[in-house]
Amino acid sequence: MSRVALVTGGSRGIGLAIARRLVEDGLTVCVVDVNEKALARLEGAGLDAERFQSRHVSVLDRDAMGRVMEELVAHHGSLDVLVNNAGMTRAGTLLTQTDEDWDLVIDTNLKGPFVCSQLAARHMKAGGGGAIVNIGSVSAHGIRSGPPAYAAAKAGLEGLTRNAAIELGRDGIRVNLIVLGTIESEWLLQRKTADELEEMRSSTLTGRLGRPEDVASVVSFLVSENAGHVTGQLFSVSGGQWLP
Repeated sequence: MSRVALVTGGSRGIGLAIARRLVEDGLTVCVVDVNEKALARLEGAGLDAERFQSRHVSVLDRDAMGRVMEELVAHHGSLDVLVNNAGMTRAGTLLTQTDEDWDLVIDTNLKGPFVCSQLAARHMKAGGGGAIVNIGSVSAHGIRSGPPAYAAAKAGLEGLTRNAAIELGRDGIRVNLIVLGTIESEWLLQRKTADELEEMRSSTLTGRLGRPEDVASVVSFLVSENAGHVTGQLFSVSGGQWLP
């Protein structure tokens, strides 16, 4: 019986690359997302229907997320991996960001992983263990300027990661976080000028932007038995924008 993974924000970009890699690794994967159009496009993405499924669910809907996890356990026997990838931001500065945008960004990027981790960890504990991977950002380390809510949420996610690792380690549940630098995406390429993109590339030690597959490779390692003694750690996938 294959292991079962849940990837939030998994309909496109980094989340989809992670889901694809885990399917290639032999896991059964369910992605959840609030983007209905992106989810609809997955039907023609050539993914193995026996190993891949999707749900239109918000990570902030505790009841709906609970039902998705219960269904996975009922149909597949376990929930072994959670990747908290869902995230978003809103423009603004310390002097201009609104309370409404602050709440939305903090809820999506920090409360969402808390809710999903809490629900998933209960199933993992009952099943004898598992692995949780949170997706963070160099914004938490002051590497780039940007909306304060996003930086605060990603910094909080690092604290949540280490707290969860301490609490859940004896239950066989490992919790780690990947600190992302600038990752190449359709959204980024459409909104940045050639000069801006070159400046981003030059800010890395590798001389290029990260790719979603770079992130997926590290997730693949962290949820595997090869990382069986790795927990409570931050892993930089930033091309050296942040050096731990």
